[in-house]
Amino acid sequence: MRPFLIVLAVLVALAAGAGAWLHRIYGAWGEWESFASHFIQPDGRVVDITAGSRSTSEGQAYSLFFALVANDRPRFDRILNWTRNNLADGDFAKKLPAWLWGLKSDGSWGVIDDNAASDADLWLAYTLLEAGRLWQDERLLESGRLVLGLIKEQEIVPAGVWGPVLLPAPRGFVLEGGRFRLNPSYYVRAQFEALARIDQGGPWLQVGANTQRAIEAASHSGYAPDWFVVDDQGQAYPDSEKPNVGSYDAIRVYLWAGLSEASDPTAASKVSAYAGAVASIGHPPEFVDVATGGTSGGGPIGFSAAVLPYLKCLGQDSVLKNQQKRLREQRVAGHLGQPPHYYDQVLGLFGEGALAKRYRFEKDGRVKVRWESLWVAL
Repeated sequence: MRPFLIVLAVLVALAAGAGAWLHRIYGAWGEWESFASHFIQPDGRVVDITAGSRSTSEGQAYSLFFALVANDRPRFDRILNWTRNNLADGDFAKKLPAWLWGLKSDGSWGVIDDNAASDADLWLAYTLLEAGRLWQDERLLESGRLVLGLIKEQEIVPAGVWGPVLLPAPRGFVLEGGRFRLNPSYYVRAQFEALARIDQGGPWLQVGANTQRAIEAASHSGYAPDWFVVDDQGQAYPDSEKPNVGSYDAIRVYLWAGLSEASDPTAASKVSAYAGAVASIGHPPEFVDVATGGTSGGGPIGFSAAVLPYLKCLGQDSVLKNQQKRLREQRVAGHLGQPPHYYDQVLGLFGEGALAKRYRFEKDGRVKVRWESLWVAL
């Protein structure tokens, strides 16, 4: 038995050493730590410092997802508690989170606009459900189901021949004459796949398919708009209240398309014209005229991070490397750009995190995170 025990002890030591080595390489997520230390208060409030120190349900929901990817349960719990207590009146069973919190006109701090934002709500529900699965926590699963129920009740409406679609918010986006204002960047294919698996009686696959058809109709030039309008007869139009451009909202359409490869391998090709614009300019444009393809503005540094998975899906290797070089050159003290802007850092965490294989979305919508097992090849 003695030689066997010696061999076993050596194998255990080697395994422990290899595990420590893998953890050093794959464990800590420096970009997340930089973001959290700069933008997240100890109580869990995510602060958009360069926008009046406001907080949004989007920032809270995104940060919850990043905390899950980082396996950062303490910060996850603080972010979740602040979100519930300050944006949802302490109860996800009764209220979707208000989208905007900050300094009010009377000098106090609190909710400025209590309308919800469905993209944040979907990220919140999805992350709670995935966190509940990964951390085996029934309380998180129940919270996710509560948010999901309110999304179904308040943010999904029938849009004539389109069928049920996702509104950007419970109020303000159903227009006169059977028209609806939609935002394509609120649609993330993996979320609808996951929600359909979890809530099998729900409308998720139908809503996802209908929303995707509407986006394709509005993005026929190969560029995604920030906003567009559909009517109940099945037509899609440019937004009547805003310029027909793709910019700070639409950049996420390309990001989500790049992250949707497992569930929709053709997602990136449906908006492939943008890759040509990136190649010709050398970086993502800030504004694209959706009708003409004309570009303007110097693309924010976060845009380069957002298009990394998208360019990878399209096989645009040289353009991809140029964006990575731009990111390296403009990273200061762990942040993208100086001073660091909240939105740039968020896009960086999504885009660079995916390319570094911190996470990926599976075909059924599950998120695969690196920390699940250091021995699982991503």
